[in-house]
Amino acid sequence: MKYSTFGSYQFSQLTLGTVQLGMNYGISNEAGQPGLEERSKMLKLTVASGINTFDTARQYGNSEEVLGEFIQNSAGGKGLNLVSKFKIHSQNLSHPERAWQEVYASVRQSLTALGIAKLPVCLLHKGEEPVREVMKVLPEMIRRLKAEGMIDIGGISAYFPEDIPWFSEEDEIIAAQIPLNIFDQRLIKNGGLSQLEKAGKLVFVRSVFLQGLFFMSPDHLSGRLYAAKPHLVQLAEFAEKAEMSIAQLAFTFVRDLPGVSSIVFGAVNETQIRENLELLRSKSVHPELLGQISAAFSDIPEDIVTPGRWK
Repeated sequence: MKYSTFGSYQFSQLTLGTVQLGMNYGISNEAGQPGLEERSKMLKLTVASGINTFDTARQYGNSEEVLGEFIQNSAGGKGLNLVSKFKIHSQNLSHPERAWQEVYASVRQSLTALGIAKLPVCLLHKGEEPVREVMKVLPEMIRRLKAEGMIDIGGISAYFPEDIPWFSEEDEIIAAQIPLNIFDQRLIKNGGLSQLEKAGKLVFVRSVFLQGLFFMSPDHLSGRLYAAKPHLVQLAEFAEKAEMSIAQLAFTFVRDLPGVSSIVFGAVNETQIRENLELLRSKSVHPELLGQISAAFSDIPEDIVTPGRWK
């Protein structure tokens, strides 16, 4: 397991996303939320495998409580890097003190649920609210959280690629969580990933498998996702050409990008954790084929690469 050093912390190359531990999540997830025994086994396996970073949020059902129970009841919970998130509702963006009250209450609830005194990393869980308005209050929110001794590293979980220039040079924003995958190359095309790397940010990449869309049968798609059918067919063809599974191709595409500190992955059982650990050891895609793949998927419609628009 490789690690990225930021301050006094070392973040594992893989981060376990725990939304599935707190609620039913993922378009291809037919198993639902794991039971108590399975969750315990998963967390123990994760730590034993060298993964020391966990991603959660107030909005992830009882995910924080699940992690908190593990930390309190297991010696293996010591030394974990916990990443959680808070929201700022749009009506509070123009009222800094109301925004602070909302942020303070949310982070305090996270600390209580997790059973810790300070969050190693705390991010704004940004949605579709204008980033211009967000950045008027976010740096001050992070400064105050640090002053209160509630967090060490502050940042933002970005929603749109065009959000990046607004915070990449902001000193208080040290960490960023971004969506990026073989279909969603917007942050590669617009230079956003390179911008974050040059600024020395801690970069977590989520949605590597596009919330499980890559594993859906093209013939079972409906609604807006029906438009993804030819792209999924082509993805399978590229995987065959690379002599890799779709998972290996999608994972290594992101793994080998410069500037990626840690890949956030989700799981509903121990097998999926082992599979992601194995993906970490996969061979790289030949540069010539990688160029073909990048070109083929460089302009996928936003309705496909933005899960919030799948409804």
